[in-house]
Formats: sequence, structure tokens, C-alpha cells
Amino acid sequence: MRVHKILSNKIWDTICDDHSCDDFSVELKEDVRKALIKIAHEFITFLDVKVPFKDITLTGSMANYNYTDQSDIDLHIIYDFDAVNDDQDLVKPLMNSKRRIWNADHDIQIYGHDVEVYPQNIREPHHSTGVFSVLKNKWEITPKRSDPVIDEDLVLKKSKDIMTRIDDLADIENKVDALKKIKNKIMKMRKSGLERKGEFSEENLAFKMLRNTGYIKKLNDVISSEYDSSLNIT
Repeated sequence: MRVHKILSNKIWDTICDDHSCDDFSVELKEDVRKALIKIAHEFITFLDVKVPFKDITLTGSMANYNYTDQSDIDLHIIYDFDAVNDDQDLVKPLMNSKRRIWNADHDIQIYGHDVEVYPQNIREPHHSTGVFSVLKNKWEITPKRSDPVIDEDLVLKKSKDIMTRIDDLADIENKVDALKKIKNKIMKMRKSGLERKGEFSEENLAFKMLRNTGYIKKLNDVISSEYDSSLNIT
């Protein structure tokens, strides 16, 4: 994975303090900030939660030096889930369901990058090394550029193993159990990687490879198809 010298100039303005640009500040472009606030408020209206949100943040690789042309703009709406309802077994699935519906029904891009909106619990551990408050127009966690040590062979091994499992789903009659195992494996893999090494963990990079090559979408499409088939009478 390439680590860039500056943040993406599609959404950030890098202001150098000298000619060599060894010392610089970074500001979110004003048109991008206005667009993100507008998108966030549209999502908040759709979410229809009767408690005020705490913040609107931009995070992920587009708020860091490891962005690519396929990187999403991760827009997080911060809520106190406990204030929404005491039953967290109800709140989390509801928030996730509405997030999936919104992102499936909307194709919003800013300068060629998809905008993915997430409702985030203020109490949820967040492993990103770059977090920018769009609402307050300031960094909450300022990203630091460093060259990480990455085992690229391990990234390929992990991603190809899951790709093969997803490809092999076509030959399995009862896909339900297999789907659950693969999805759980992916989520556990990414979670353990983020906790162990952060965004540059081999597990998180394998997840991004699966997403960028369309395998996450392929898995979700099969899950949706199998669910629909289970409700059919033929």
C-alpha cells in the first residue's frame, strides 16, 4: 500500500509554510465541507432518531495518507446510543439497518469518491489514526505520516483465501451456513487487525482488497439472493 506525502488534494488544501513544504497545515476544502454537512443532515433526517447527534466526522483512508482512487469518504454521525434507547440489542441493529438502506439507495460521490455514511456510537472504540470534525472544522485526531511495515504476502494470502471461498459458493446447495461463516470470518479478521495494528494491519488491508475488487459486494448480493429465495414458494 502506498503512503502519500500529502492528504488527497481532491478534498484537502495543503498549505505549506515554506518552499519545501516540510512544515504544512491541512484544511478541508470549503465546498467539500458544505457538501458533507448537507449529506449528513439528509441522513440524520432519514434516520429519524429523537436525540441530538454529537458530531459529524470524516475518517478512514481519505483522512489519512493511505488513500487510493477507490477509497470511500467515510462520514460518521456520532450519537450516544444509550440516549436513543436502553436496549442496545435493539438500537445497534436498527442503526445498521438504516445505514445499509441509505447507502444502498444512494450513489453519492465527491470528486469521484463514494460517500459512505455511518451512525457511530460515541462509546464505540474507533481505531482510525485520522479523525476530522466536519462540524467543528478541526482535527480531532491528526494523522501522522509514517511508512508502515506490511507483510504483502500475508495480505494476498488472507484475501485470496476468502475470495476462493466466495467463488466456491456457487457450487454449494445450502449456502446459509457457509455465508454466515464467511461473513463472520471477514468481520472478525478486520476487527482483530484493527485492534492489533490499526489501519495498516494485514487483516484490514485484506478487507480493503476484498472490498475494492468487488468481493464484499458479491458476498452481500449472494446473501440477499439467498434470503429472498428462502421466502419464495415455487
